[in-house]
Amino acid sequence: MTAFDLIDSIFSRPPWGGVAGNVRRISPEQFRYLRNLIDADPEGGSVKRGVPGSLIWMPSGRHKYILTEDMGGTKHTLTRLSNIAASMSGRLF
Repeated sequence: MTAFDLIDSIFSRPPWGGVAGNVRRISPEQFRYLRNLIDADPEGGSVKRGVPGSLIWMPSGRHKYILTEDMGGTKHTLTRLSNIAASMSGRLF
């Protein structure tokens, strides 16, 4: 399984009530697994640290992702950011 496969399966389910359409809550297990898949991605330079507890993954293509860890909780989130035109590797938009 690739990070893209896991993200596609996460976004194939409807969002929780009160959560934006581009955000999904993920379990701690999904969060760790996704982090491991992203770390193993050949585009390793496309990962940046965000605010404490967050990771920005910027693979080449249209979508960019922010993983936010709920410190001490179980409300980890995955946010998908989109751009109309695909960008180059290592650039947010």
